[in-house]
Amino acid sequence: MAEDIFENMLAKMDITQRQRAVLRASMELFATQGFNQTSTRQIAQKAGVAEGTVYKQFKTKQAILTAILTPIRELVIPQVAVDFVQNVLTRQYPELNDLVHEIFLNRLELVDNNRNFARLMYGSFLEQPHLRQEVVDAFAKVATPFIEVFEYYQKQGKIREGLTMESIVQLMISTILGYTTRMILFGQHFDPHTAADEGTSLVMHGIANS
Repeated sequence: MAEDIFENMLAKMDITQRQRAVLRASMELFATQGFNQTSTRQIAQKAGVAEGTVYKQFKTKQAILTAILTPIRELVIPQVAVDFVQNVLTRQYPELNDLVHEIFLNRLELVDNNRNFARLMYGSFLEQPHLRQEVVDAFAKVATPFIEVFEYYQKQGKIREGLTMESIVQLMISTILGYTTRMILFGQHFDPHTAADEGTSLVMHGIANS
């Protein structure tokens, strides 16, 4: 997956090229060195505009962050959830491990191709209650088809009896977060396909009916 989430978002926004340049530069700087450590002068230099242009377009640094996070809440998060359902959960898989592997690979490639965006989201998620709620709401839309597909495999005897859907969801999320945290916070680089193989093995060991 080569999707660039942030660039797709910018393309859909009704803003000028200068505003796009400022938002693009801001996102990269906020992600790599933090919001508080980023100055408007640095943003202007990276965007290739005068510092006065930054203030003219957005007034304050906080306004820049708001201009980034608002479309993320309103456009990006819901669309990412919809795409996950349509591209992963609605497909047919020969075996349970094929489904688990595709979930891992899809999410890990998404983060791997959008590391700065993911890093900004991670920091904002901790500080922005509204953003946290949007993520929760988006996950709620994914939860039903996610549970349904795993219930299907459980009825087929592929998942061991007595294991709740909540436990399966928790195991999947915690394992995926482990890999993405290594990418985002620690800057580790590894092949998403290899990580998906490892993650699938870990999850299947926990849920498969042996």
